[in-house]
Amino acid sequence: MARFLEQPSVSHYLAMENSPVVIVGAGPSGLMLGLSLAKHGVHSIILEKEQAITQDPRGVALSGDAVRILYDIGIGDKLGTIGHDVEKILFHKATFKNDPFFSIDTTRDALNQAVPEAIMQVQPRLEHALRCLVSESAFCHLKEGCEVTAREEQTDSLRVDYIDSSGVPGQINCRWLIGADGKRGIVRKHFLEPTADVRQETGLYRYEATWLAANLEIRPPTPETHPEFPLWKLGFTPEEVYDLFWPKFWHFCSPPGNPTACGRFGPHEARLWRHEIALRNWDESMDPSGVLLQQLLPSLTRDTDKSGQALSCGAVSFPAECINILRCRPFAFAQKVVNKWFHNRTILIGDAAHVFPPFGGQGIACGIRDAHGLAWRLALLEKTGPSQSLANRLLGIWALERRQGVDDSTRLTMMNGSICNKEDTFTSWLLRSAAVLLKRIPVLSGALSPSIQDDRLGYKPTKGGFYLAGLGGGGKLAQVYVATGDQGLLLSDKILVRHPILTLLIVGRGDANEETKVKKILRAADLPTAVLSEESVVFLDPNPSTIEAPTQPQHYSIPRKQDLACVRILPGYDEGAYMTRLGVSTKFAIIRPDTIIFSAVQTLPQLEECLVLLKRLLDY
Repeated sequence: MARFLEQPSVSHYLAMENSPVVIVGAGPSGLMLGLSLAKHGVHSIILEKEQAITQDPRGVALSGDAVRILYDIGIGDKLGTIGHDVEKILFHKATFKNDPFFSIDTTRDALNQAVPEAIMQVQPRLEHALRCLVSESAFCHLKEGCEVTAREEQTDSLRVDYIDSSGVPGQINCRWLIGADGKRGIVRKHFLEPTADVRQETGLYRYEATWLAANLEIRPPTPETHPEFPLWKLGFTPEEVYDLFWPKFWHFCSPPGNPTACGRFGPHEARLWRHEIALRNWDESMDPSGVLLQQLLPSLTRDTDKSGQALSCGAVSFPAECINILRCRPFAFAQKVVNKWFHNRTILIGDAAHVFPPFGGQGIACGIRDAHGLAWRLALLEKTGPSQSLANRLLGIWALERRQGVDDSTRLTMMNGSICNKEDTFTSWLLRSAAVLLKRIPVLSGALSPSIQDDRLGYKPTKGGFYLAGLGGGGKLAQVYVATGDQGLLLSDKILVRHPILTLLIVGRGDANEETKVKKILRAADLPTAVLSEESVVFLDPNPSTIEAPTQPQHYSIPRKQDLACVRILPGYDEGAYMTRLGVSTKFAIIRPDTIIFSAVQTLPQLEECLVLLKRLLDY
């Protein structure tokens, strides 16, 4: 609870600070926003009331394009120390020791993003990696142990009051205040709810339930610690014992019994296990750890090995003393989203804006997407000094797009919930059987997954989004590897410029005459140079005639898959996906920093039309 104090005298305050953006909360969404703003050269101060990273691992799933965004922000090479790639999602009846009745392979590059589709991570490690980037940035300043206490709205700015770790009050003048401080944070609960009636309300999914969430550290027995353990005589190693009782992948267990979501998280060598159980009749008199063990221990007896062969020694139980309960407590889960994402200059992202049940893996990912889509808009507003009406319109469009994003995530959560929370029916069996058959047809396999379709569509379903629907806009750009002479191989998101904010992509090898014509059109459009200028131009050759990479600045090519020997290539990687999403006949495309296609056209006159409409959209 924030400490609301009487206003001290001015002499007792720290020196007044100034920052364009103040972010409250240093969780994944708040840190991502600060780092994304930094890429556009916009300063921010992040206020976090805790003195250090909360070591309790909370959310464990990172899914979809949130992984792609983490690569773009600069921690892709750290993800192996933060978590592990999810290879399969398995669905079982009653318990994860039973054979799965359905599985989803997540190793393929189904999203056309060239990086893993899902990661089971340790949130404190993720936050540490993001904070390291913040500490290296000249544009982000993280202040730990600083508790926000008040906010004062002014005509075109705000004043934020806080108390630092020594109990000394401070003040920051800013133009934007971002609440990334969770579902019970001060920004929404104390600033926006009383003054603007901003509340979290039930979204598409009317779901409320109590789940017991536990993080376990598994310490496998060894011949030294447990010399009488029966499996040693059968030739098992400690690692094989661990794999037998705590199997790889992520598991959903449906009734009979309590719905359960469980599996390994973090790096495999950390031997961490998340166990979440739906509780039908929870009351506060119950012992969480006792309930957990009562539900879990029956799943930790085996009478067969991993291949299904009977163990000659009979049934064996995993030693309970080898399970270290790091965290175990009940949580009330629901699917909710705010009725209003911003009010004047105060904006909500992450859990402050929306919450999800645990079986969808969408909470952290949705917050990262909020930050990714908000950052470039705030940068645009900061660099162009627009009217408040334009600011309201741009933020209103962001809110529309993000509501679609939350709804997409909710539908995925509902789909998982329908399998996890209910007993199997003939209808669900029939649908699964059809899905298994159709997955074997490559042309149809991608069309089955709602998450894949939602990703490809981008924000096309959002009417009035920040794109030109009639000129090829709205979809999401694929990510592939691109080649350049001076930088080698890059993920294609890295070629999107940040200064100016939008990228003008010219498809083809490019020649001086074409470049001259495009730059002449850009000058004639008279757009703010911070938004789109001659510096925005990037050339991309999707069909290079040689394996040699372009050597000119801002010129790139898409190598063939067989020429990518020195990078990790996921199964199903498709270098042609870039142009498939963009449109195979596209010559000129304007791309947003969040990889949404603003427009994609074939001719210079059409490009001129796009620039006129962009200028009109920005009131210039």
